[in-house]
Amino acid sequence: MSPLRPLSAHFHAPEGMILLREPPDLIGYFAGNLGSLFMEDVFSYVLSGIRSGQLVIQHGALRRTVSFRDGQVVFATSTERYERLGAVIVQLGLITSEQLLHAVSLVTPSRRLGQVLVTEGLVSESNLYNAMTFLVREVVLNLFEMMEGNFLFLETQPPVSDVVKLPERTRDLVIQGIKRGEATNRMRRLYPEDTRVVAGPRAAPPGEEALFARARQGVTLKELRPAYEGSIHAFLSWVEERLGTGELVIEPLPEAASPAGSFDWGPSPETLGPEDRYNLLLSLVYRALQEVGRDVNMLSSFLDSPPAGLEDAYAGVTLDEDGRVDVALIRNNVASGDEALSRALTLEALDAFVSYALFTAQNALPPDIAGQLSLTYRALQEGLT
Repeated sequence: MSPLRPLSAHFHAPEGMILLREPPDLIGYFAGNLGSLFMEDVFSYVLSGIRSGQLVIQHGALRRTVSFRDGQVVFATSTERYERLGAVIVQLGLITSEQLLHAVSLVTPSRRLGQVLVTEGLVSESNLYNAMTFLVREVVLNLFEMMEGNFLFLETQPPVSDVVKLPERTRDLVIQGIKRGEATNRMRRLYPEDTRVVAGPRAAPPGEEALFARARQGVTLKELRPAYEGSIHAFLSWVEERLGTGELVIEPLPEAASPAGSFDWGPSPETLGPEDRYNLLLSLVYRALQEVGRDVNMLSSFLDSPPAGLEDAYAGVTLDEDGRVDVALIRNNVASGDEALSRALTLEALDAFVSYALFTAQNALPPDIAGQLSLTYRALQEGLT
């Protein structure tokens, strides 16, 4: 510690105390955790005040840092291997892995990787800048995958070095981040960590041989994840794509392994229309809650206070004694004169309720029953697509 840069104690609830080695130009700070605020709320704080400074988000060994100038992102770094400059330049096809290893061997405290790549003639200045811009953008977007962690924003003078110009405003980048987060959460629900996949009969795509070698005998997504170089969103998108092409196949759960095998899951979703499939899932969750003695009113709370944008769709809608909803009433609530649009809005509203019901199931039901419901939902989605 230096007497010229003392540590200052800052108190804030409920997290407690933070010790900061304050820069001389520190204006203020904002701290908390992602259990109490969404990532978009954190960015909103910076954007609304047109603030400059540095945002640090940490969860375990993972740390991402974003620099702002007047509310706009100008730089970002990460401790994730796939979010480092070298990995990104290889990913973009600008150099090979062997060339990267050679460049890394030439890095010194006074000569950074970017300088080595340019002076050695491996990449041009423009390609290096484009790679840095891509990297900064990806680090920011990947923040919206994070569901846990602590954050600290230090408001200081704008950074003068390590600055890039992103192709969009930070406000637009946040919107894209929210969409990426929503897509990631959707795929997390469809493909839980314990989903087992096995390599299909088709040959592994070029460059993916190591991944398919891991999946040859069957593997859970949790076990396969470390072998994939990329974000959670990229990994689950890859899984979804490979399942769609048949290069990966989901292994069914062994029937004998589940004590819930006697539960009547009703007709197969493939034999029903889209609206009836959603209603089937709702009734299954409802009945499962009854079977284990849980309060079925936890589903009704969705109807009592629908998410923003669905208030009109669910006006007057209640659960019947089987846990189903009146689809005709929902369709009438969203009627717009265009039959195709009305049906699409109806299905969108039903999908939102089913997503809520499955989330409730994950928290309120035994893992085996919740897993069965997730598999049934997956079959429903495959039928709709």
